[in-house]
Amino acid sequence: MSQSSSTTFFFSVFLTFHLLAKAPISIAESGLPDPRPDPVQTQTFFPTTATSTISAFPEQSDAGTCPLDLPEDLFRGIRSACGSGRLQRIRCCPVLEAWLYSAYSTTALRRAKAKAPTAFDMPVLPDDSETCVRSLENGLVARGIELAKPNQSCDVLYCYCGIRLHHFTCPEAFSLNSRGELVGDERVKRLERDCLSGGSARGHSGAAGCSNCLNSLYMVSSTTTTATKYGASNRSDEERGNKMRARDCRVMGLTWLLNKNQSAYIPTVTSVLRALMVSADPLSCTLDHDGMPLAVDSSELGDQSSSTALHFPTGFALFFLTFVFYSTGSM
Repeated sequence: MSQSSSTTFFFSVFLTFHLLAKAPISIAESGLPDPRPDPVQTQTFFPTTATSTISAFPEQSDAGTCPLDLPEDLFRGIRSACGSGRLQRIRCCPVLEAWLYSAYSTTALRRAKAKAPTAFDMPVLPDDSETCVRSLENGLVARGIELAKPNQSCDVLYCYCGIRLHHFTCPEAFSLNSRGELVGDERVKRLERDCLSGGSARGHSGAAGCSNCLNSLYMVSSTTTTATKYGASNRSDEERGNKMRARDCRVMGLTWLLNKNQSAYIPTVTSVLRALMVSADPLSCTLDHDGMPLAVDSSELGDQSSSTALHFPTGFALFFLTFVFYSTGSM
């Protein structure tokens, strides 16, 4: 083989393997949204299936409306996180979720005063997701804020971010006092203290504040629910009921904070939601390269494995190119 042919062959092989090696990494690091988000990431707290309902509570009489408190801070926060034209789930969705919980908090806590069903398999109250999303989208459009859709069939709030608003209760941590007011127990008071941390200059809580709040939130959502108490017929129903109530308690705890003092708690609540989005059961939070708290748990082992898998094609390409170079040189 001539020197010119060897050079051409070497360059062609190098270019091919370089592109193959870089393709997985480029896809992973691109800002393009995934139109089919992972259910663990997008369904942070809520069940994914719709349920048939029977009107049984006075609160259902206003099911056609969604009373939201939409301050200008909400629109500024959403514009900053989601209106840049490059949709990033890890940046946009927790901000949307936190602000929507805040806007919905007064309605949610008022409805939480209603007596919860005593049987596990009674009809579940309808969620307000579709109506509330429409109300928020109308407010965004009125202010010239457009959220880029992943595709024509998937909206940002409901489909892409998986944000759900439904009627929830948490009798393990919240109750009505003698005056009919909703109050929290000692775990809720601790949650208020641990989540009240100063936000950073970028507008979100640090890793320590996120971790403290996250741990206190787990205490609020810890439940002693039994199958007998809630009418579950078998162990799987009992476990399902416990998980649903734990999710409800987490959402209610965060909503409680935002209703109590929106400006003081929204940085930490956003950070906690971000950690819960990237991991189903985070133990603590750490900071990413942008200073945003992320989750830290055993799933990091899987992340390291994924990282190794991404780098493997590059190493293989270098080995193959070395082999080809010496082979052609000896011809």
